[in-house]
Formats: sequence, structure tokens, C-alpha cells
Amino acid sequence: MGRWIAIGTVPGWDDLDKFTTDLKATGRWRVDPRTTITEVVALADGRVIAECHANTRADFDAWLEKTGFQVDSLTPIAHIARAGDIWKIT
Repeated sequence: MGRWIAIGTVPGWDDLDKFTTDLKATGRWRVDPRTTITEVVALADGRVIAECHANTRADFDAWLEKTGFQVDSLTPIAHIARAGDIWKIT
């Protein structure tokens, strides 16, 4: 399973109410049994960072397109350190 980070913009996601409506329901981030949008961060400058754990990049690409995500950068993740836990991805 791979992980990817996308950086870009999504129209309206600088508004907390729209961000919440678009992402709160499980079906909005649990795309299928093998694809999960693990984190979405709306930055103060209007950009959005989204992290995906999926079988293929195409699964993440489909979610990005569905949400209207205008991608500036899409990169595989090599390793992660989160709250003291370290994972090698590739």
C-alpha cells in the first residue's frame, strides 16, 4: 500500500463550514476498503494538503478529481514520523 501527499487548492475549503460539510461523513474520506484519505489540512494561505493511503495512486487521483482539488504537487511519501512512531513507506 502506498501513501501520497497532494498540495493544492479546493474552492471553498478556506471556509470551515464547507470544509466540514465536504469532509465529515465517513464516505468522504473512506473511499473504499483499501483507500483512505488519512488527513486533510487547510492552510491559512488557502492551500490544502491531503494525505492518502491507497493501493494505487489512481485511487487518490480519482478522489482529488471528485473533490475539485486543483493539484500543485502530488508526491509519494517515503517515510513518516508521527507522534514518535516512524514508518518506512517505500
